Amino acid sequence: MIALEPSEAIIRRVAELLESEIGLRPESALRARLRRCIRDELAVLGLDFERYLRALGASASLRQALLNRVTVQETGFFRHPEHFEILAQHILPTLPQPLSIWSAGCANGQEAFSLAMLLDELGIDGRVIATDVSTSALLRTNAASYAAREITGLSPERIARHLTPVGQAWEVNPSIRARVSTVHHNLIESVPHRVRSSSVVFCRNVLIYFSDQHARGFLDRVADALPQAWMLLGAAETIWSIGDRYDTVRLGDTYAYRPRSVSGGRVTGGALPARVAASQVGAGHADDVAAIAILAEAGRESLASGDPAAAVVSFRKWAYLAADDALAHLHLALALEAMNDRPSAQRAFGAAGRLLGADPARHDYAIDGYSPNELYKLLDAKQQELPQ
Repeated sequence: MIALEPSEAIIRRVAELLESEIGLRPESALRARLRRCIRDELAVLGLDFERYLRALGASASLRQALLNRVTVQETGFFRHPEHFEILAQHILPTLPQPLSIWSAGCANGQEAFSLAMLLDELGIDGRVIATDVSTSALLRTNAASYAAREITGLSPERIARHLTPVGQAWEVNPSIRARVSTVHHNLIESVPHRVRSSSVVFCRNVLIYFSDQHARGFLDRVADALPQAWMLLGAAETIWSIGDRYDTVRLGDTYAYRPRSVSGGRVTGGALPARVAASQVGAGHADDVAAIAILAEAGRESLASGDPAAAVVSFRKWAYLAADDALAHLHLALALEAMNDRPSAQRAFGAAGRLLGADPARHDYAIDGYSPNELYKLLDAKQQELPQ
């Protein structure tokens, strides 16, 4: 008789497989979703858990079916419109044509078609390459057909211009569909050749599901393969905690990223500076401002090299010297999380949130262009992920 519920050991083994296969973080919040997905797969296959695990390890098609269930396809047309605004106002007008945009982790295609619509409206010669690890998501993108509830991000003017009603659905018009092509791609693998000429990379709300190691690897590969490309990430994605390959550029009310130049195998331009105000360092410790910059850099280098324990040591010293610095506690929390010391990470995230909330304007200097609201979103997400 097939068991009704997978055991914790089964869930752990599948989570480890998914981390290895697609970089998915093996966190507690994933377990309930995994449990449902495994139950659904077993209902289709008629296997018991042990037989399913053996088959899963041997069959790429079974792994793909599970990935299609597990991966989150939450998206919408012109979601987070501020990114499309800076693209239209500040980035696209500066780029040579024809141009390519990579929609990395395109989900069901609304992002890719939003980008294609924007190119059309601006009269720009360009195309969009949409990639995803989910084959079902790519099928939805290729179909370009959406229910009424899936087009709520479009204005009536855009619906009239770019969509056609077909039965109970809305189909993207052929002129927009012609600008979008799809590629099956796993973001923890090499950057596909087809996207290497892209001028812009949209990869929003994808890296939050990755382990730090895999997120850092993806960003490094993009920096190497597309050294001139603009990168747009989700507001809660913490690029400063997983590497120093990018500069932050404030454009309007939001931010974009560009790879730093590389010379002689070393990143030039300097790492994210620890710009600590003297008022946040204890009385009689003015010299500690320079020491903090060294500690912050050492901690980030330790994280980048896969040594979170050494990073924790550096960030604890930073937090001691600048006890009122929200960013010090945030870096410490991220390093503790990388060590899987979740209770300590919870306390450090809480301290960062309290310090930021006490006087948000005071901490603008410390986040190198990141708004306090973005840090609030990150801290809220982390507090929800970690056990109370």
